[in-house]
Amino acid sequence: MAVVGVTPAVLQYIDHNAFPEDSEVQSADLGPEVISSLLHELQREQDLVKDEIRSLSKGTAPDIDTWISRAKELQTDLVRSRDTARQIVAEHEAGRKRKAEVEDTRKKVQLLEREVAFEETLAGTLEHIRYANGVLSSVQHEAVRGDLRAALNHLEQAEESIGGLDGLRDTKACGLLQGRARQLKESLQKATTERWQKLIRIDHEGRKVTIKKIIPTSDDSDPAATDLDIESLVVVAQGLDIYDGFIQTLSRDLERTLFRPCLLLDDKDQLGTVKVSGETLACDTRQRDITNDALFTGLAEIVNFLVERLPKSATNPLSRLLVPAFSNRLEDQWLEPAVPLGTEEMPAFQAVLGHVQRLAVMIDGHGWHGTRQLHDWVNNAPRTWLTKRREAVLGDVRNLVFAGLRQKKTVERIETQMLSKDDHQVLQGSVEQADDEWDTAWDEPEEEVKATASKATAAPAASADGDEASAWDADDLDAKPINGGDGTNEEGEAWGWGDDEQQSSSPEQVKKPAPSGPNTLDGRNQRSAPTKEREMTLRETFTVTAVPDGVLELIQHIIHDAQTLADPADHDSPIAPAATALYTIPTLALAIYRATAPTAYSRLPTGNMLVYNDASHLSSKLRDWQASEPPESRLRLDNDVKALETFAKRAYSSEMESQRTILRDLLDGAQGFSSVTNPPFKQESEDAVEQTVHRLREVQRQWKDVLSDGALLQSLGSLLSTITTKMITEICELGDIGAEDSHQLRALMDRVSEAKDIFLQQREGGEPADMTFIYCPNWLKFQYLAEILESSLADIKYLWNEGELSLEFEAEEVMELIEGLFADSDIRRRAINEIRRSGR
Repeated sequence: MAVVGVTPAVLQYIDHNAFPEDSEVQSADLGPEVISSLLHELQREQDLVKDEIRSLSKGTAPDIDTWISRAKELQTDLVRSRDTARQIVAEHEAGRKRKAEVEDTRKKVQLLEREVAFEETLAGTLEHIRYANGVLSSVQHEAVRGDLRAALNHLEQAEESIGGLDGLRDTKACGLLQGRARQLKESLQKATTERWQKLIRIDHEGRKVTIKKIIPTSDDSDPAATDLDIESLVVVAQGLDIYDGFIQTLSRDLERTLFRPCLLLDDKDQLGTVKVSGETLACDTRQRDITNDALFTGLAEIVNFLVERLPKSATNPLSRLLVPAFSNRLEDQWLEPAVPLGTEEMPAFQAVLGHVQRLAVMIDGHGWHGTRQLHDWVNNAPRTWLTKRREAVLGDVRNLVFAGLRQKKTVERIETQMLSKDDHQVLQGSVEQADDEWDTAWDEPEEEVKATASKATAAPAASADGDEASAWDADDLDAKPINGGDGTNEEGEAWGWGDDEQQSSSPEQVKKPAPSGPNTLDGRNQRSAPTKEREMTLRETFTVTAVPDGVLELIQHIIHDAQTLADPADHDSPIAPAATALYTIPTLALAIYRATAPTAYSRLPTGNMLVYNDASHLSSKLRDWQASEPPESRLRLDNDVKALETFAKRAYSSEMESQRTILRDLLDGAQGFSSVTNPPFKQESEDAVEQTVHRLREVQRQWKDVLSDGALLQSLGSLLSTITTKMITEICELGDIGAEDSHQLRALMDRVSEAKDIFLQQREGGEPADMTFIYCPNWLKFQYLAEILESSLADIKYLWNEGELSLEFEAEEVMELIEGLFADSDIRRRAINEIRRSGR
C-alpha cells in the first residue's frame, strides 16, 4: 500500500511541484524494497512519456523539415551578406586612398601654379623692390642735405611702395626694406628733434625761453644743411608722429620755466618779472610788486610772446594743454585766496574778476583754447564767494564751540506775566493755611492746578514725573522763572519731557496738590468768580558759555552782508546774486553747532545742562532778533529756533535720564526693601538710601552754578520723584510687613525726606517755606506712606475719611497696605469694608 501511494505522490511532485497531502504517504517508510519499486515505476513512466513524444513527432515531421530548410536558406543569405559587407568596406578604404592621392595631386598643381606665377611676376617684383630701395636712398640723401621736408616726402613714398609688395611681406627682401625704412624714420625723428630743440631753447635754470622762426645755414655745423623754418618743422614732426610729444614737452617746459615763477611766491615773497628781448623771454629776475596788475600783465606778455613766435599749427594744440595748466595754478594760488569773506573787500575782488575776464578774452582773441575754466570762474564768482563764506562760517562755528566753552557768564532773562490776584497771593505765600505740615489739606482739581501753574509759574503742571511743569519759581515779589532759559510758557514744550518712565505710572502720581484757602469747601476747592489780573515781572538767571553770543554774532554778520548786497546801491556787485543764498547759511551754522556740541560739551561735567542753557539762550536771542526785523525782511529762523529748542530738550532729557538711571541703580542696592531688618541686608539698604540721597545732593552741587534756581529745583524735584516713586512701588509690593520692618522702612523714608531742605524757600517776612510738594509730584503720597507704616487702623481710617489720603492713594492700594501691615481680624475686615464702601 505504501508503494502504491508513494509513486503517484512523487510523480505529482515532479509534474506539478505539489506536495502530498495524505499523512500516510508523508510518513511512509522508504526502505530498499520501496525504493527499488519506486525506481521501477519511474522508469516505466519515463518510457510511457517517450512513446507519447514519438507518436506526437510523427505527426509534425513535415513542418519541421520545412523549418529546417528555411533555416538553411537563411544561413546561406547571412553568409552572402557578410561577404558583401566586407567588399563594401574594402571599396571604402580604397576610396579614401584615392581621395588622399587626389588632394596631394591638387596641392602639387597649386604649387606649380604659384611657381609659374612667381616666375611670371619675378621681373616686376624685382623692379618694385629696386624702386623702393632707390626711394629709401633718396630719403637718406635728403636727410644728409638737411632737407627734412623732402626726406619726409620720399619716406612716405617708400613706405607706400613697400606696402604694395603684397604676398612678399614674409620674404627676406621685404623685411630688409622695412627695416631700412624704420631706421631712416628714426634718423629723421632724431634730426627733427635736434632742429626743434635748436629752434625752441628752454633754459630751466636761467628761466629763459628762446624761440627762433628759422635756422640759417650759417648757424648749422653741417655744410650740407639747408635753412628750415619752424612751420616746416611742424609739418615734418606731424608726418613723423612725434609732434604730440613735442607739444606736451613744450607745455611742461613753459609751465615750469615761465608760468610757475610768475605765479608762485618764493621764500622772500617775490614773483618772477617777465622781460621780452627779441627772440627771448626771461623770467629770471624777482620783483616785490605782487599786485594783480603786475601778475596779469606778466601772463599777458607770455601769451603774446608765444603767439608772435610760434605758428598757429603749434599754438592751437599747445593752448589746449598750457592754458588749463596755468589756469589751475592761477586759481589755486591767486584767485581762491582773493575771494573775500566780507563785503568790505568787494572792490578789490571785482578788480580781480576784471583782470581774469580780460585775460580770457585776450587768449580767445588769439584763437587759443582752454579758457573755459577762466570764464566759468568769473561767471561762478557769486557761487564761489558763497561757498567760501559758507565754509568759513562752518569752520568758525566749529572752532567757537570748542574754544567758547572756556568762557562762562551769568545771564538774566526777564518776562512779564499777567497773574490773577489769587495767583499773586500764592507767589507771596499769603494764602492762609490751616497747617504747615506735610498733610495740610489739598484738594484742587488737576485742571485748576495746571491753570494756576501756568499763570503763577509757582507749581508744576500735571506731568507723569513732574518734568513738564511750568518752570517758574516764586521768590518774594520778583518771581524767578525756572524754565531754564526757554522763555516760553508751554508746560511740556519748555522742557522736552514726556517720554520718561513716569508716563506709565499709576493715576495717583498724576494728582497735584493745591493750597487750601478761603475757597476751600468740605475739602474740595470751589473756584470763585473770575479775579482781577495784574502784571508781574518774572526773572531768572543761569549760566551760559560764550558760544551762543559768538554764534549769534556770526549769524548777524551774515545777514548784515545779505542786506548790504540786496541794497540797490550794490546791484552791480559781482556777488550780488548770492544775497538771497546768504540767508541759508544761518541754518547751516546752527546745524554744525548742533552736530559738534555733543562732542565738545561732553568734556565738561555739566555738559548736557550747558548745552540746554546755551541752546535755549541762543534760540531766545534768535527769536527776539527775528521779531525785531522789519516785516519785509527775508530772515526766517522759525524752523531753526524750533530745532534748537528740540536740541536743548533732548540734551536736558538725556542728562535727566542718565541721573535717573544712576539713582535707580543706587536704590537697587536695597534689593527691593524686602529684608530691611535682617543682616546684612539691613546695612545694604541703609547704604543704598544714603548713597542715593548723597547722589541727589551731589547733583545739586554740580548744577547749582549752571541752572537757574527754578530750573534747578524743578530738575532736582524730578530726580527726587524718581527716588520716591521707586521706593513707593517697591514698598507697596512687599506684601506682609512686620512691625519691625515698618519702623525700619519709616526710618529709611525719613532719610530720604531729609532732602526736602533742598526745596526750602525764604518767604518775605516769614520763615522758609517747604516747597518740596510743588516740585516732587508724589511727595505727599510718599509722606502719607511713611505715616501709614507706623499708624493704627483708626488713624488710617481717619486719614481716609477726614484727611486727604484718598487724594494720593486709591482704595485698593490702602486696602493692600492694611492687609500687609495688620494681621487678619474682624477689626481689619471692618476697616477694609469701610474703605471699600467709601469708594473714594
